Amino acid sequence: MLEIEKEAFSPYGRGTSFKRQLSNRYSSYLVAYDSLVESQVAPIDQYEISRQEGPWLETFFHAIKNIFKNPSPDTPSLQKLAGYVGVWFQGNEAHITEIAVREGLRGLGIGELLLIGSIRSATKYGSTVVTLEVRVSNFIAQRLYEKYGFSTAGIRKGYYSDNREDALIMTTSPIHTPDYQSQFDLLQQAYADRGRSIYISE
Repeated sequence: MLEIEKEAFSPYGRGTSFKRQLSNRYSSYLVAYDSLVESQVAPIDQYEISRQEGPWLETFFHAIKNIFKNPSPDTPSLQKLAGYVGVWFQGNEAHITEIAVREGLRGLGIGELLLIGSIRSATKYGSTVVTLEVRVSNFIAQRLYEKYGFSTAGIRKGYYSDNREDALIMTTSPIHTPDYQSQFDLLQQAYADRGRSIYISE
């Protein structure tokens, strides 16, 4: 996970204390990983190139498993991790602390899958809304969040310590309403219709 974090946030470096956060009973980490068995996985550099060719998505797409909370014999190896999302549950709010995807696997919908998983977790936990911060310059991420019902609620000046960049505070409307759940279901179906399977094990 530290390797993925370094790739995802370079050159900004986050220095997340995973050990401390994973011991927090109000936090959850979901990881995206490949469903291939270990013997089928090519060396990581060769495999990442293959994954960008396109048709492999339907066969090999990712699952999400909260492996740190529920380790099992089926737990994926770290070599197969494609990305992760961290969520803190605070009162009636589920706060996404970060979403990271391996550099060689970006653009394949993994970040969107992780976002779907975090919203599902928030729904299951009973949270009312989902919130996050995003760099004001990260327009790609902002568009994804807006697609899933996030809107800008404010701004944190100088939020990022590396370059003092501002952060947008984004939040959903209440996620348990019929309107939100209906739209969320449509988005998940559209995601699946693009040949991408959704499997979430918690």
